[in-house]
Amino acid sequence: MPLTAEALARRFRYPVDVVEHLALLYSLEGVRSILGAVAAPGPYYYVRVNVLKMSPRDAVNVLRSEGFPASQHPVIREAIRFPVHGVYEVFTIGRRVVVDKHAAESIYMGADLYAPGIPKPERMERGELVTMVSPEGVPVANGIAYMSHKEIIEKWRGLAVWNIRSPYRVVSLRNHRFFTEGIIYHQSLPSMAAMHVLSPRPGETVLDMCAAPGGKATHAAEMMRDAGEVIAVDRTEKKVEKIRWHASRLGLRSVKTVVHDSRYVSEVVGRESVDKVILDPPCSALGVRPKLSYNRSLRDIKMLSEYQRQFMREAAKVLRPGGLLLYTTCTLTLEENELNVIYAASELGLTPVPVSLALGSAAFLGVPGIRFEPDVHGTPGFFIALLKKRG
Repeated sequence: MPLTAEALARRFRYPVDVVEHLALLYSLEGVRSILGAVAAPGPYYYVRVNVLKMSPRDAVNVLRSEGFPASQHPVIREAIRFPVHGVYEVFTIGRRVVVDKHAAESIYMGADLYAPGIPKPERMERGELVTMVSPEGVPVANGIAYMSHKEIIEKWRGLAVWNIRSPYRVVSLRNHRFFTEGIIYHQSLPSMAAMHVLSPRPGETVLDMCAAPGGKATHAAEMMRDAGEVIAVDRTEKKVEKIRWHASRLGLRSVKTVVHDSRYVSEVVGRESVDKVILDPPCSALGVRPKLSYNRSLRDIKMLSEYQRQFMREAAKVLRPGGLLLYTTCTLTLEENELNVIYAASELGLTPVPVSLALGSAAFLGVPGIRFEPDVHGTPGFFIALLKKRG
């Protein structure tokens, strides 16, 4: 049977126009490989060690002594990895519980189901065996109901279903003392690698424009030895409260939070006021894994590219001459990655800076930058570029 965009779209539950667009960059065979990789988690799950509280080596030794299969990444030394186990068969047993897309992709890797992840509670009782399914009806895990449907409707929070069997399993450290004491932060490897490209230093002023939930902002503060200022901005109080919570949990005092739309962030921080900017704007998220389906269109991707440029224009305003912009996304398109770097270089007075990192592969179109490809590097799809303000 010939390989077609239509066949790949049906198999992986993607819009045809998105598959066709990716095929222009990767070929149909390449898209099949990428979408196959993205449909599953990578081989490792990562956490970042807060080096202000413990050395990564000591953290690994403690976790190993407790039976966790932890190892230190050879390049990003504060990254600790754990193998992802699977694939296991999920059985269709008991009552079906439909969960939302975000919950389905977490449950697929072994997470329990919490009440907010059930858009329409099914009739079930405590202790009942259930099969959790994605919005498309794909079984993602078997579980035991911890709450009845009446309790879910009344409370709409808390643990709803214990996950007892999912296709993939990873260690859970959310209740471990390392998490509660602020020794670790759950973060992907490419996201950690990005901060090594920016390399924030003690005493600098760093702005994170789209900071929630706080991974890059808190990582920057740790690399700065909590000396300097990290201004973490996001547009809602709920998102900013999450940043504050993580910064407090990690024991960081240099992280200052602001509720604001970062497309206009110069209104609150001032022009030419910061040394470095972190910009990880909303994107089409084609590199996020595991992904059981995708419903954004090619038109959405092109609109997102222009939306990202609004943030880039503001980043150029707030940077001091000679300051650095770290631009990252968790997607794969040229429009949201290399073409945005070219736009910033031609229109915003920013010069792409060569990046040196023993991870990932070279960006396309001769743009200085790094791509993490899901099927090649075993990570989420991710893009990293560094730009310097001229003047």
